[in-house]
Amino acid sequence: MKRIAALSLIVILAGCSTVESKDIRTSGITANYVVSLPETADAASVSASYRVGTLTFVELGEGESVTASGGGKDVTLKHHRSAGVTDYGGQLDGVVDAGTEITFNLTRGKDDDSAPRSTVKLPERVRLTAPLAGTTYSRRATIPVRFDSRPSEQLSILTWAGECIQTGSLELEPGRTSAGIPAGSIRPSTETPTPGVKPATTCPVDVTLTRRTEGTLDEAFKGGHITAESQSVRRITSAP
Repeated sequence: MKRIAALSLIVILAGCSTVESKDIRTSGITANYVVSLPETADAASVSASYRVGTLTFVELGEGESVTASGGGKDVTLKHHRSAGVTDYGGQLDGVVDAGTEITFNLTRGKDDDSAPRSTVKLPERVRLTAPLAGTTYSRRATIPVRFDSRPSEQLSILTWAGECIQTGSLELEPGRTSAGIPAGSIRPSTETPTPGVKPATTCPVDVTLTRRTEGTLDEAFKGGHITAESQSVRRITSAP
């Protein structure tokens, strides 16, 4: 499954392109803003990308910039381009408190509308205490899940993914700090095996807990998304 996903990603990236922003109005841009809170780092990672259509990214021109601010800090996001994908990234050091509002400000040239206020609030951080990294768990038994977090009104999403299993997920209602992946919920991969190669039945699996908040995009954009998320990941071994 992961191999198919990787090939699909390569095909998608191969079809991506980047255009200059000079001939594109803000009202025709789809914006994507993401704020990420790693489990241990004392900083919020911020990223931005802009598109027209599905696979065409927008590169900001002279006199244009995107900044992120919150918690008394601000940063100008740096340009990055790879395989046709153009995005912008940076980090806000020390900005990790739940409820802190992060604002993205896209500044454009004199002939275009800027988009100064796309906002999202940080969720509470999460930290998995079970399952334990490096532990082997049978798919025939329930896998215990526990995590540390301050009280939250937000849902948490538990997902699992690996080369020899099907990707799956569970939704945990607000207030929960423990759960279990029921026996049989982690299923072997349905990928067609390579002729002459015995498919793996045991493999590393990433168990990921995510808490995500949705924000509000500046009205100058055509559309898009702005989210903030906290994640905790544990790599275990899944066996029959």
